[in-house]
Amino acid sequence: MSDVELVGNALCLDFANTVNARPVARRDWLGSPAEVVTWARAVGYPVDDDPSLVFTLPVARDLRETVFRVFRPLAQGERPSPDDLEIVHAAHAEGIARCRFVDDGATFRLSWAEPQTLRALLWEVAGSAVGLLTQGPLDRVGDCPSCHWLFLDTSKNGRRRWCSMATCGSRDKSRRYYAAHGSEDQS
Repeated sequence: MSDVELVGNALCLDFANTVNARPVARRDWLGSPAEVVTWARAVGYPVDDDPSLVFTLPVARDLRETVFRVFRPLAQGERPSPDDLEIVHAAHAEGIARCRFVDDGATFRLSWAEPQTLRALLWEVAGSAVGLLTQGPLDRVGDCPSCHWLFLDTSKNGRRRWCSMATCGSRDKSRRYYAAHGSEDQS
């Protein structure tokens, strides 16, 4: 379908990863309305492709950077800025104010009556961030040393190091191997 990679194991972390690398990104899934629609569909949230998308993109990019600034310090054993936590809280509160309970049979879920817009997706992202912040496990939030993508380590032993072994893990291991053995292989 696309080359969208979802390795965060939490919607908010995958949203923070909508740039392909930090600090200098070559790809930004929030760069245009078409890219937002592709990314949203990849995460299972088919955003309506309408003209209002272009006006919501700056808000989406701001929330992405805030989510990154909240979870990256946590991945490094530090605490996030209270100002950034307040921005996530405000986005979540805005979404909660506009949602309703929907009966799923055995349980209820929160949903928005309006069409699936980028704004509603941002509320979902903020809800994911609040859920991870309040329910954890925050000690399992990781920061890939190669690309700085964030991820929730769901491995059994809790020792996941990279966003993806197929990309950054493989590159990092190759670099280390050639740094240690490169001159020996060329003799």
